[in-house]
Amino acid sequence: MPLPTVTNIRLSPKGTIQVDAALRLSGDSFIACHTYTGNPPILHVEDAHVSVSIHVPDPKHVTAEDLVQVHRLADALAAYSAELETHVADPSKSTEGVAA
Repeated sequence: MPLPTVTNIRLSPKGTIQVDAALRLSGDSFIACHTYTGNPPILHVEDAHVSVSIHVPDPKHVTAEDLVQVHRLADALAAYSAELETHVADPSKSTEGVAA
């Protein structure tokens, strides 16, 4: 059974709040890179009730550190994609519908 997209909000005894969103991407997920003339792009991912936008802290001043962070994100996504490819089910090896 597929896991749904979920969001958890945690309150610590010290009063800090932590939001944890688990996006379970599917064919219904929305993923886009919005570009604007004269402004940095915004990456947007949405699934079910969770929406995440990624953009630089100061759109008027994109820094080298901003690029370092986005390259870290791109590297992590490339590693995620490569690993996920090793887990794709082979339809020829499916046991679905086969009596045990």
